[in-house]
Amino acid sequence: MTAQTRRTDTLPRVVQIGFHKCGTRSLEQLFRGAGHPVVKYKLRRPLRRSRNAGLIMRQNLEAGRKIFAGMEDHVFYGDLIYQTESDGFEPIRYFREIMRDYPDTILLLNVRNREDWIKSRLKHSHGEFAQRVMRQRKIASSEELAETWRREWDTHLAEVRAFMADRPEQFIEFDIDQDSVEALVERLSAYGLSAEDWGDIGRTRGVRRHPLVAKLKKRWAHMRWRPSD
Repeated sequence: MTAQTRRTDTLPRVVQIGFHKCGTRSLEQLFRGAGHPVVKYKLRRPLRRSRNAGLIMRQNLEAGRKIFAGMEDHVFYGDLIYQTESDGFEPIRYFREIMRDYPDTILLLNVRNREDWIKSRLKHSHGEFAQRVMRQRKIASSEELAETWRREWDTHLAEVRAFMADRPEQFIEFDIDQDSVEALVERLSAYGLSAEDWGDIGRTRGVRRHPLVAKLKKRWAHMRWRPSD
């Protein structure tokens, strides 16, 4: 059977439950490169409007459906986050419900240096993401936001590790700064992944742009329309 024909009826789902800005695009490419159906951020449907995957998951939970109802025919799920001007939902925190509804799932906890992650999040979309979260949560400063994210990071990692302690065969913790991609590929050998498909995609550290290009990108990030709910 080729990678292109492998579905969740032959391979367990792999669900990324680390925070975004921790190599999510590179993880997506690793699975997509092997031909697996992937949900990253949005459920993209040919000839139909794409929908935010995190919002679908929340609606499923509220309606008493399985958390991946409507998008169960995928192998890898990543970058699961829903944020608007007035609302936010991070499905990675619902790992217990994922394991309840799909007990054979492999949870992939992608991590990096915490302080580097905070710096990256604060800069994401030229600072627009952080400002949106601050307005939504009524947080007054970037320092307070950073401290909030530190607490959430520490709590989430501790809870995931404790919950999966008795299921080590279904839990992978992958540090994008320290761990070998080859080791991750070997751990998931049944999925036919290739380390050559891994790349530091989306990395902006050290990128130097013309000042006018940088100014235009920042203006677009802060001015483009986003849904309010």
